[in-house]
Amino acid sequence: MTQYIGNGAYCYANSSSMLLASIGKNVSPSTIEVLTGVGLGAIWVEQLPYFSSWACLPDKGISQALRILGFEFEEKFSHDGDEMPLRQLQHDLIKSPVVLGPLDMGYLQYNPNYKNLFGVDHYVLAYGIDEEYIYVHDPAGFPFVSLSYELLERAWKAEDVFYRKESYRSWTSPVHAYSPTKEEIYNQATTFFKSIYKESQEYAEKESKLYGKEAILSLADNIKDENAAPHLIGHLSFFVFSVGSRRAGDFADFFRPFNKKLAELKLKQGSLLGKCQMNIVQNNFKIVSDSLRELADIETQFCEELLK
Repeated sequence: MTQYIGNGAYCYANSSSMLLASIGKNVSPSTIEVLTGVGLGAIWVEQLPYFSSWACLPDKGISQALRILGFEFEEKFSHDGDEMPLRQLQHDLIKSPVVLGPLDMGYLQYNPNYKNLFGVDHYVLAYGIDEEYIYVHDPAGFPFVSLSYELLERAWKAEDVFYRKESYRSWTSPVHAYSPTKEEIYNQATTFFKSIYKESQEYAEKESKLYGKEAILSLADNIKDENAAPHLIGHLSFFVFSVGSRRAGDFADFFRPFNKKLAELKLKQGSLLGKCQMNIVQNNFKIVSDSLRELADIETQFCEELLK
């Protein structure tokens, strides 16, 4: 397989990769993205689908990926109602860049599309601060940009980001504590991946939520004709299918040296998601729906193979 290299909505993986590069450790965003486990499974949140899980979303995934790679780091957050920890952030930035997130993209006013992005989660790398502004590298295509303290507070509080558990979360001061072998990384990661599927399925059953194959089949039903909601079509065509296909390819690369079956299944998922991307833009909803049904079957096969 030819590896994809290019743009993609890998904000937390890109930000984490930049953080590690600040201490001379070059880890690709694709590797970090896989080790977060975020791209496993499928769920519905507030009438929108995501190829992700109930058990692992980005704020948990970043920490897990860094640990698997052998890094120690400082992870910080505040409780709801607390003031923005500006003094702590100023202190941290003297020692190290800081990954901030989730942020609410609706307050990132250097992005020309910010007015349409309220409630959308995002992660950036902060590298400097002065009396008025914080300076960040935003992996969505905006290096060397700044935010006022007022906008930073609103974005970093992330009140409308559905999965955030606390406010003002950050990661800083990484130290490479040990160097795991590729086999150790694989074993730790697959143990983590198995726990994601098991915990997500248990949660789905307890809370009567759709997960995995059932969530994908529900999406296939929702998209099979021209009556699909415009916001759903936009969500799929601008984000879900493209990031899902890239993740599937990166998972295939990760599994290939150790489990060719898992790699093949992820590669098939990537191809199907790419097919969905092309056809949803062309309004070929029947093809998208049929492809999603095939994808749902492959998701079941992947889960069964992983949990053997």
